[in-house]
Amino acid sequence: MKEELGLEKPKGRVFVSVYPSNLKDKDGNRIGKCVGKIRNNAVSTEQLVARSKRGGTVISEETLLYAAEILSKTAKEALSDGLAVDLLGLGTLGFSVEGSVEQFMTAGEISRHFKLAFTPSKEAEKALKNILPSQIVLRNSRIYISEVKSLAAESAEENTIYMNRPLRIKGNGLKVGGEICGVFLVPCMEQNVYAPRSEWIPLPNPYTNTPKKLELYLPDSFNLGYDGESCEEEPLFCIAVVTSLNPNSRERAECVEAFSEAVRVRRV
Repeated sequence: MKEELGLEKPKGRVFVSVYPSNLKDKDGNRIGKCVGKIRNNAVSTEQLVARSKRGGTVISEETLLYAAEILSKTAKEALSDGLAVDLLGLGTLGFSVEGSVEQFMTAGEISRHFKLAFTPSKEAEKALKNILPSQIVLRNSRIYISEVKSLAAESAEENTIYMNRPLRIKGNGLKVGGEICGVFLVPCMEQNVYAPRSEWIPLPNPYTNTPKKLELYLPDSFNLGYDGESCEEEPLFCIAVVTSLNPNSRERAECVEAFSEAVRVRRV
């Protein structure tokens, strides 16, 4: 990605995927060439507390977590009472009416059109001005990964996969085969660049192997370089699929690669 003159280097990790557009107007003409998608890396309450401790907060982690639990419970009660809630200065979570309603509808009929609505604060919108894409991945129609998800994982967090659990990879053109092929766990280095091929971690062969879906078992036999208990920031990884097959299961002249969005890897 080219740096824009006069803008600071982005601090966070914002991954942008660009896909060929399938949107069409009423005449069947394609609208735009591409569409963009961002998969956000969610930060848990525990990680926020750890960040605050690294920033010099003197309040204990236990006290901060207890306060967060009480505030969360109270906020949910306020929502249940029909009140909009200020989310720690980030914005207001309230209600809106979705779709069209009729003036003679009953209260129950109108309530079925209610949905949660979030209005960001000016401070939150201001933070957006200092963010740039740190990685832009162009997904073509031949091979790409659209989703990576652990199966049978209780309390699964977004953008997180778990060891000792089956792993499902969805996309297009993913069928693994040919002389050079495999599924790999790839460390994402600083500035969100992929680690050298020598550092890629090979994963077991998929037991479900189709162009649209791969399924394999993610073992816990490799070292993440992170103990999960310290306050250091969790490293990020991505899943790489390397194959010599095209979507019709015919061998290509050369292998192709697809990379997933960045994920965290945790032990169950």
